[in-house]
Amino acid sequence: MPAYVFFQIFAIGYKQFPRDDRRHKGVIDFVFWHWAQLQYNNPYVQLVRFTNISVLPFGKAFLDDGREVLFDLEGKSQQEIEEMFRTTLGKTKVSLRRERLEKMLRTDQALFGRKCKRECICEVQGQHPCTSLLYAPDYIKGKWRWNYNI
Repeated sequence: MPAYVFFQIFAIGYKQFPRDDRRHKGVIDFVFWHWAQLQYNNPYVQLVRFTNISVLPFGKAFLDDGREVLFDLEGKSQQEIEEMFRTTLGKTKVSLRRERLEKMLRTDQALFGRKCKRECICEVQGQHPCTSLLYAPDYIKGKWRWNYNI
């Protein structure tokens, strides 16, 4: 069983200016393209950016058990940084596949709809059939009233 890495804070530090600095180019691109998506997909992780504080670009993850993981991002491209974070902090392909299969198995049998096991409630035993398949009696229709004296 693969071990999961749980962390609550992820910090990244880089220098914005000058923009043509080769050491920081990959980090600037990574933050530009992926930072908002990381914040949206990880609502319980605090993401912190330290801009123009350090001379060298870095990434730091603070794990739940008190340990810290430091990443050296100097001279790396956006794709290299993304792959480094995915392999170190992310889940493996095996665990992602297992979670997807478990989700398929635990779908609720009572739900019905387009992406569920049953598309319509008429497929459930004991329910009224769809009016497209069988003519509905008057008392089921909304316009019919059993007591006209009210």
